[in-house]
Amino acid sequence: MEPYTTPIPLTEKVPAEIWLEIFEQVPTRADLHSVSVACKKFHDLTLRPLHRDLVWAKATHVVHSLPLWNLKRGMDIAVRSLVLGVSAVPPNVYVPMVGRDGNPEPPPLHPSVNEDDRMLVATLRYYKFLDDENFFASRALHDAMFSRIRTFTNIASLTLSHMVVYDMHFELIHSLTRLHSLRIEFCIFQHRIGSQTFNHADLPITDLTMVNLRRRCMAFLAHQITYDEDLTHILSLCTARNLQTLTVDSSADVFRHIFGAWDAHQRGWLIPQGLQNVYVLRRRCIDGEVQPLFHGENNFPETNLYHFAVQAPSLRTLSTPLFVPQNVMIAPQALPPSLERFAAPVETATFVAAVRDVKALGVLKCGLGSREAINALESVALCRPALKMLMLELRGWDDEVVPAVAELFKDLRRLKVLYEGDGGPSEDFLVMLAPEYLTKMPNLHTIELYPQPRAGSAKPDHPRFLYDASYDSAEEELRNLVIPYNRYCPRLRRVQVCSGYIMARTCEGGPWEMERVRQYQEKDDLSY
Repeated sequence: MEPYTTPIPLTEKVPAEIWLEIFEQVPTRADLHSVSVACKKFHDLTLRPLHRDLVWAKATHVVHSLPLWNLKRGMDIAVRSLVLGVSAVPPNVYVPMVGRDGNPEPPPLHPSVNEDDRMLVATLRYYKFLDDENFFASRALHDAMFSRIRTFTNIASLTLSHMVVYDMHFELIHSLTRLHSLRIEFCIFQHRIGSQTFNHADLPITDLTMVNLRRRCMAFLAHQITYDEDLTHILSLCTARNLQTLTVDSSADVFRHIFGAWDAHQRGWLIPQGLQNVYVLRRRCIDGEVQPLFHGENNFPETNLYHFAVQAPSLRTLSTPLFVPQNVMIAPQALPPSLERFAAPVETATFVAAVRDVKALGVLKCGLGSREAINALESVALCRPALKMLMLELRGWDDEVVPAVAELFKDLRRLKVLYEGDGGPSEDFLVMLAPEYLTKMPNLHTIELYPQPRAGSAKPDHPRFLYDASYDSAEEELRNLVIPYNRYCPRLRRVQVCSGYIMARTCEGGPWEMERVRQYQEKDDLSY
């Protein structure tokens, strides 16, 4: 009789290198975490991919995470992206902060009486930074954190959010030779006077986002606050020679202060030759955030954006909620011939589409009712009947718009309609959408019809059902709703008729799967 042998579990039969390669392909952190709790071997093997995308948004995140890097040597090179929201303040400046041991740090024995330090604290209080001690680390914790960050030499994506940015952060940015994506938001900055001078043109970044940049408070006079308005040492990040995609809002007016500066050429502030995509965002108001309008924002972008676009030789995509002020005439023929994706208010969009051979068009701020939208679409169809992508922003939902689109643009591949208010398409309209209208656009692969986000919120609604309370879930109702699409729209791959859910499939005849949308898109790349 042969002796009994314990069978080798599957997890041990597969080499660790294979498991590591598999775990590297898992797209979301939540799925990776689910795998990590399956067994001890998976827990150890998922440590590296789990820390591939690192989020240190609060000081407590850093306290809990730092010991791991000392225990697991060699994990530093695995970090590909970092979101950083923890900063420090100068010595002897007291704000609520977390110490190296995770406990609150006591105030200094001799608080600073320096005027700049006093105004920094006043600025932090004004922007409500002091409401949460997790925004700030003690000097010991911050030094340990930064020493560790300097070992993350393979970072390709870096986000600085809700923090005070100093020269050390720009030194870090310039030391990351693999950095391609940089995002800066809700940050306060060191004074330009006294800051180091960096040549941002040498940066390797290809994608730059600067939104909701804050200014230091200089003085509080009665009901008026004066700010330090000079952020050119920050805004000049947009001069990086390899830059391909630039995203800004009115708080980061690079078109006026950098590319439109009277001495731009002397200072080397040139438009990157390879810059292809420019997205100008509406200044987003978020509940709980202090977001004052700074000098010049009321008139943004004046004519500076237009003059910039005329001089950008490789521009392919331009999306902006406002191109030029009202009653200002432009010469669309002066825009680069390479322009193929354009989104702007209705008058500008139709004007530019008549001259430039755009493939994707966003018609924004359509007026009261559908007639203005339909008139604009008819005008566009006269010169661009072969449009591939169309995005519309309506003041309210109207059942006449989609039928008009189906008649005018037979070659559409993607249609997106955003509307204000709660009144959207009816259930009967969605049921008849495919056989009546979408079938006229045989190349359509994406249809999106949902409301614009409410003021102050970036999170969409996730109702239990859309129209019929008898369904057990919104997914069941949506699966039933898209049944006619299988017959009439074989090329359709993506359907969104609710802001919180997307139905998607990978191939013709394949099963529809529901994706939960966690927050609204910040921008649309006008892809098709």
